[in-house]
Amino acid sequence: MTTQQESAQKNELHSSNHIKVEVKREKHCHVTLEVEGDATFVKEARKTALRDIAKEVSIPGFRKGKAPASILEKKFPEAVKEGTEKAFADHAFFEGNKLAKVPVLNGKSKITFKMISLDDAGGKASFSFETEPRVPDIDISKFKLDEIKEEKVDDAKAEETIDSLRMFYATWNTVTDRPVQEGDFVVLDIDDLDQTPAVQAFSNARFEVKEKKMAHWMQKLVIGKSQGETAEGTSEPNEDESEEVKKEFKKKKVRIHIKTIEEPVLPALDDQFAARLGVESSAEMKKRIKALLVKQEKDRVVAEKRASISNQMHQLYHFEIPASILEQEANHRMTSLLKQPGMTKKWNDEFTPEQKEQKKNEIKEDSEKAIRLFYVCRKIIHEQKLSVSEDELAPSFDTMLDMMFADPARVNFRNQSKQQQALEYSKFMMAKAQDYIIHELEK
Repeated sequence: MTTQQESAQKNELHSSNHIKVEVKREKHCHVTLEVEGDATFVKEARKTALRDIAKEVSIPGFRKGKAPASILEKKFPEAVKEGTEKAFADHAFFEGNKLAKVPVLNGKSKITFKMISLDDAGGKASFSFETEPRVPDIDISKFKLDEIKEEKVDDAKAEETIDSLRMFYATWNTVTDRPVQEGDFVVLDIDDLDQTPAVQAFSNARFEVKEKKMAHWMQKLVIGKSQGETAEGTSEPNEDESEEVKKEFKKKKVRIHIKTIEEPVLPALDDQFAARLGVESSAEMKKRIKALLVKQEKDRVVAEKRASISNQMHQLYHFEIPASILEQEANHRMTSLLKQPGMTKKWNDEFTPEQKEQKKNEIKEDSEKAIRLFYVCRKIIHEQKLSVSEDELAPSFDTMLDMMFADPARVNFRNQSKQQQALEYSKFMMAKAQDYIIHELEK
């Protein structure tokens, strides 16, 4: 069998009373429809052309729109020919697409048209455009559910959370009569001295001078220094970091300016503080916080299960995706990357051509995964008739405490732009599809 014959076998053929359609699928969801219409199809196209011309021209002795076809064909042969081609093309695309069921990707998609032949016996036209991806059937039995341990929430965790909440509502005393010591909070400006001129990496950033809260090299620089003083040094990984972290860590020369030394004044842990969080008493607050931490832990487990399902989707389902959408997503991610502080300068000055190409390939690969994941989840949503309500996207909250533990995207949904809301809707939709698979596997 020749290569041409093998290719022809892959094409889809459809036919009805008056047309035949051949669907030629190419890479990246590009498709060509070749629509062939018989003599009746051409005759209807000519009728449409003559009717449109009659509405536009005036022929002496005839009311507008009532001139005989024979006169119109004689007086306006080029207009009749062009109108017939247009009517044939419009009708052929509509009927051919309805028969072959190959949707155009979206309203912005470009459709390339070519008239192959047209006479009284019949006509043939081709239409090329991007179409929707053909997502394979989703077989839930191919997924597996990882066992993820749910950590117990103890009283110590609840107390730690309460301390964080008190810190959120703390007032601050400025220390001026002594240097920085362990346990203080310091407000710093930090400059990157490896760049010329130096670039400010942090401005008015508050750090807690405490083990596991501040890098060891930074503690060494600030402890013993007073408000207004400056210290220079080199950033480096902590001694107890993993070898992998140490290997990847990039040291930098930095300058630290100590703007203020501060001590927090925490609110009393009483019913008055509980009321600020919307809770009746401090005892009820502790109870509610523990319940919210339990829910938070359950949500973490669900999030890890979703991530596992997403990875399995990537492994199980490979299909062509539209080149235009891939380009749009990759460009969006590249633009977001270069908007990160200092990234444009780093890209231009530090990245080698090989590193740039590697990063572009990584972005393209991540974009492909994200797009396929979207289409797989959308198929599940459609097939299972799953719905997403506005109350799920933007729930109401009973107390300030509930709001503080909620997903920020849910809290601020109504205040976001239409574009951001659409993005959040897509994320929520995909999570719902993944939850459906998890639910089926757990059954």
